[in-house]
Amino acid sequence: MLGVGATFAGYRLEGVLGQGGMGTVYLARHPRLPRSVALKLLNQQVSTDPELTRRFELEADVVARLEHPGIVGVFDRGAEQGHLWIAMQYIRGMDASAWNGRAQPVTTTARLIGETAAALDYAHSRAVLHRDVKPANILFADAAGGRESHSVLTDFGIARLTDANTHLTATGTFTATIAYGSPEQLSGEVVDERSDQYSLACTLFAILSGHPPYAATNPGQVVMGHLSKPVPRLTATRPDLPPAVDAVLARAMAKQRAERFGSCSEFTTAFRDVLEGKHVVMPAAPTVHPVEDRRPEQWVDPAAWPTPGGPVPMAGPHPLAAAGGYPWPGWAGPHDPAPSKAAAVVAGLLMTLVGLLSGALFVLGAIETSEMVETRSDGAAESFLALVVVGIVTVLSGGSGLLLFMATRVGRVLAIVSSAIAVLLATFGIGAAIVTKNGDPLGPSVLGFLFFGTVLICASARSTGRWIAHRAAIRSARRRR
Repeated sequence: MLGVGATFAGYRLEGVLGQGGMGTVYLARHPRLPRSVALKLLNQQVSTDPELTRRFELEADVVARLEHPGIVGVFDRGAEQGHLWIAMQYIRGMDASAWNGRAQPVTTTARLIGETAAALDYAHSRAVLHRDVKPANILFADAAGGRESHSVLTDFGIARLTDANTHLTATGTFTATIAYGSPEQLSGEVVDERSDQYSLACTLFAILSGHPPYAATNPGQVVMGHLSKPVPRLTATRPDLPPAVDAVLARAMAKQRAERFGSCSEFTTAFRDVLEGKHVVMPAAPTVHPVEDRRPEQWVDPAAWPTPGGPVPMAGPHPLAAAGGYPWPGWAGPHDPAPSKAAAVVAGLLMTLVGLLSGALFVLGAIETSEMVETRSDGAAESFLALVVVGIVTVLSGGSGLLLFMATRVGRVLAIVSSAIAVLLATFGIGAAIVTKNGDPLGPSVLGFLFFGTVLICASARSTGRWIAHRAAIRSARRRR
């Protein structure tokens, strides 16, 4: 890290604004103009990563397209001494994670988040998604020059142009902080502007309550909360607010994006209207339930988890750290129930059974084929081909069953493909038996259709996908410890 008073790319460094795993943000003096800037430097080891380099450069290109008072401006960028750097507008104030929403007037918080909503809607109108809306990326600027405090949206570092043809993030990688990620984003689906609205609603909930809506120390629990748990009631922790705020947040945080508001500003306007006692007519929203008896003082901000290539966690304690720090593994409060694994187990058992039976046939066939080769009997070539087919079936079925028991996506895909092919062959067998009026293959074909149809249904079940995602999140969390 460079010291205060040093000169970098012509900028004189005056202090450190924040520091994380990918780099450092400095308060710096512009070399030619009488103003300060926020100078972001990527670490040298990060600057050599092509994917991260492209993402960093995209941040400058994306924000340079946006001219809005609620979006931080970009002045310049470049490379110097092995560091990629970007000079941005310096906002004097604090980020929303340090804002005490329980002590400040809720109308002020609603106004500031409303300004962020307007900035997001502007970005969306320019085909730009933020994709990482969270308190740390919303700056509340101090009142100055006759202007009251206002919000400025920053860090479009993982923004994605909706009209872009390239993906800068590897498949399956979550770059957004999952405490505020939308269900479709955490599921790896294509996202649109309604994903930013969901994250903004989670952010408003966190600011006003003191913790995110799905607070937990285990990332798997957080993900499952966004995917399947009901939207918690803000009034359970903020009984001073009108009950109608729960319905507004429930709609903005609906699991199905089609059920959310038409825009971010529409959401924040509805929120401010219910605070003022106005009647807001809304379509039926998902049912909301009280917040469970969790202990938010033990929550660990997922931005602090060491995720390679993830968002840059800023230096300094989280505002909730005054409670005395957070133990990493485990949380004494209630845990989200794990998804059912019954369908995955049934599919795994059936595919393993097929693997064992075909494996036995392979052994017997190998013995018979070797005898035919030794005696040079006719049909040795056909027997060898049949042996190859049985071997492939053994590997695919046994492997998919084993991988399903290990809760891997590869095992699920193999089981679905293998069983689908088997169902198709069984269907042809049934049709041929009916057309030729030969009843001999009809029984085995029907049995195979029912057997592999069961495998296909169980492997394709949504509960199987959720179970695999749940186990993957747990494995990922254990690797990060």
